[in-house]
Amino acid sequence: MATSVRPGLRIIRSVSAVTLAAGTAFTTGGTALAADPLPAAAAGTDTTEVIDIAEADLPLPTGDAALAEQDLTEEATASAAAGLVSAAAKRLPYLCKASVDYPHNSHTTRSTINVHFDTKCGQVAPNLSTEGTLSRSRWYGWEHLSTGKGGKKNTRNLRVVAPKGCKKGTWYRYKGQARFYVSGPQGRGSAHVYNQNDKEIKCTG
Repeated sequence: MATSVRPGLRIIRSVSAVTLAAGTAFTTGGTALAADPLPAAAAGTDTTEVIDIAEADLPLPTGDAALAEQDLTEEATASAAAGLVSAAAKRLPYLCKASVDYPHNSHTTRSTINVHFDTKCGQVAPNLSTEGTLSRSRWYGWEHLSTGKGGKKNTRNLRVVAPKGCKKGTWYRYKGQARFYVSGPQGRGSAHVYNQNDKEIKCTG
């Protein structure tokens, strides 16, 4: 079966977005296109704007992601990654936690599936940023639907959303996953979190 990469979907970016770390990339192979076309990506449910991009959206493998919720712990140094020193994760004093909820029918936009990527911190963090995706299960694997990116400075909370229009009455399992980052003078932390529906959910209108 021939496969192709979506030629330029849309991302949801926070109005107060800051540039994500250069190493943050969702880069694995092409995605087979769906047999049934999807409506355009919907606007987010929070303070967001939709920005068209030219590059193709690509799926992110779940890999080492934690289910539902995880602390943003200090990123391993190059020496720790090479096994030269202990790579034990340390929670930063910003006390940030990252979570991904179950993909669900949007409460504000009809015929739209949405997923929330939330960062909540115990202390004000100098920089928070998140990049996440929404996918649905197909016979050939997970099909990428939309991407959400955003960031804030000097805040304790950040929500990024990745909504996608759906065809009313259709049933699919959906998965949301994201990489979360916190950084400041006391260090840099990250987390990789996902959540997915155990059963198919119906797109309502």
